[in-house]
Amino acid sequence: MKPIDLVRRAATLLTLLAAVGASHAQGYPTKPIHVVFPYPPGSPPDAIGRLIADKASKILGQPLVFENRPGANGILGTGQVARATPDGYTIHLNTTSGFLLNSFVRKDLAYDPVKNFTPIIALADIPVALMTSARVPASNTREFVQYLKQNPGKLNYASVGNGSFNHLFMEQLKAAAGVDLVHVPYQGAGTIPAELMSGRIDATVLSVASVMGQWKAGQVKVLAMMSSKRSPALPEVPAITETFSDFRPFTNWIGFLAPAGTPAPIVARLNEAFRAVLQQPDVLARIEQQQWTPIGGTPEDFKASIAADMKVIGDAVGSAGIKPE
Repeated sequence: MKPIDLVRRAATLLTLLAAVGASHAQGYPTKPIHVVFPYPPGSPPDAIGRLIADKASKILGQPLVFENRPGANGILGTGQVARATPDGYTIHLNTTSGFLLNSFVRKDLAYDPVKNFTPIIALADIPVALMTSARVPASNTREFVQYLKQNPGKLNYASVGNGSFNHLFMEQLKAAAGVDLVHVPYQGAGTIPAELMSGRIDATVLSVASVMGQWKAGQVKVLAMMSSKRSPALPEVPAITETFSDFRPFTNWIGFLAPAGTPAPIVARLNEAFRAVLQQPDVLARIEQQQWTPIGGTPEDFKASIAADMKVIGDAVGSAGIKPE
C-alpha cells in the first residue's frame, strides 16, 4: 500500500472516531448518572460532593445519584468505577489521599489511577497544615525544627496510617529539616485533634477546618500550610516553602473522574456542568466555609495536576522508605 493511501486511511479513521464520540455526547445524558464516593457519608468531601452533584443535575437535566461505597480505604468503590462501562453514566468522586496514595502503598490494587481513569475536573484544593500541641514551645516552623533538633526522637506525630497524606507530609518534613519524630498511626483522623489538644500527640498534618475551634481557642498551633503558596482562605498562615524552599508538596484535591475510555465529548459536557456549578455563589460559600480553595479548570488541567502529584508522591514514598503492603 502506498504511503499516501495509509495517510488517507488514517485520516478517515480519525474522522470516524470523532463522529462516534460526538454521537455519544448528543442528547447526553438520557438517564441518571451514578456518582460513586468510596467512603461513608458524613464527611466534608461527602457533603460538598452531594451539593455539587445536586446542582449539576439541574444543569444536565438528569439526576446525579450519589452512592457511598466504602471499603478497604476507598479501594472497593474506586475499583468498581474502574470496571464500569465508560459511557458517562458512572463517575467517581475522590481525593488525592484515597485516589493516588493507595497506588503506592497497596500491592493488591486491581486498578491504575492513571491508566484506568479519565479526569473530569478538580473541584477544590483541601488545604492541610502542619500543627502542634499548644504545649510544644514553638510559634513557627523554624522554632519547631530547632526544638526537634534539640530533642531528637523525643516528640511524636500522628497519621491515619502507613502511606497516608499526613504520614507522607511529615516524612517529607523530617527529610527536609533533618529531624526525627516518632510516627504514631491512628485508625482514623477523628480522634487526632483531641489527642493533639491533650498533648498526647505533639504534631500532625490535618485540614485546618478540623481544628478551627481549637486553633482559635489557642489549644493547638497551626504553623504552616503544606503547600507551595499561602492559602487564599488562610493568608495569615505561611506556606511550608517559605521555610524550606525545596519542599515539594502535593496537591490535596477533591475531584470528579470517569472510567478510562469515556468519550471526550461526554467528559467535556460533565466538565462544563461542574464548572458552572463552581461559579454559583452558594456553592462557593460552602467550599470557602471549609477553608477550601476552588480550582475548576479543564480535564487536561486536572490530568497534568495528577501527573505532577504522582511524581511528588512517588519521590516522598521512596525517601520515606514506605513499602507496599
